[in-house]
Amino acid sequence: MDKVVEEFEKRHRAVTAKHRKLADGYVTALNRNGTIEHKPIRRVPVFRLRTVLMALGVFLLFKGFILANLGVEDYESHLGHLATGSAFEQAGAWIMATDPASLWLSEKFQAFIS
Repeated sequence: MDKVVEEFEKRHRAVTAKHRKLADGYVTALNRNGTIEHKPIRRVPVFRLRTVLMALGVFLLFKGFILANLGVEDYESHLGHLATGSAFEQAGAWIMATDPASLWLSEKFQAFIS
């Protein structure tokens, strides 16, 4: 009896998953057997501007916090060490380079740290 219940639950999960997919929109078409079949519309996930801006803001906060903790001289020496490494490390050094926004944030963090 256990196997029967497991098979039922498996079919139930499949039907529920298909229902959730069809709830976002579907296309009706005839399949090879001549029966009508509903297929979910495939949507490509799109990055929203708000998500990108939030990620950029968190990244700038991270850079400002690291810059405030290390200090400008130590931070620049770490970046210099990265710049002499592989292409991946050089790209990281370019991304982590100091900019006016991270310098301003580091000054604001200095007030909390000291």
